[in-house]
Amino acid sequence: MILRKYIPEDKEQCIAIFQSNYPKFFDKSELSLFVNWLDHQGGTGAIYQSPTYTNSEKDAYYVLELPESGIVGCGGFYIEKDKKEARLAWGMIHANFHKQGYGTALYNYRKEIIEKECPNHIMVLGTSQHTYSFYEKMGMTVTEIIKSGYGRDLDKYDMTQ
Repeated sequence: MILRKYIPEDKEQCIAIFQSNYPKFFDKSELSLFVNWLDHQGGTGAIYQSPTYTNSEKDAYYVLELPESGIVGCGGFYIEKDKKEARLAWGMIHANFHKQGYGTALYNYRKEIIEKECPNHIMVLGTSQHTYSFYEKMGMTVTEIIKSGYGRDLDKYDMTQ
């Protein structure tokens, strides 16, 4: 297993990971936001915008690659100025590789980087009713639930650690 920084050549594989998790884990409307995030991470000059990405001072994105399978996961974070928050962003594992420990590896990798680079920040994220229990196992706590916050029948769970 290799965890490394995202590069533009990873884009199509990351989109395939997103698509493997649709419609259960993502609303279709989120695909364009995700593609914009990838373009932003790829250094194309794309400006990423979302309701929570308003005052970022740093962001990063990573892929989880298996030598025999290619990229099977991706996830990143961004640092909010003035809030001392590190917000996990666009974390996902290809549906064919769920429940094999790759999500935990990707989470721990991001957590270690955040703790090293931003030791005074708390980790926060928004996720859905389908994945919040995974993050609870990682030590995060639900702070708010917004019914259909990501789309029809896709509730938003805000969490913190």
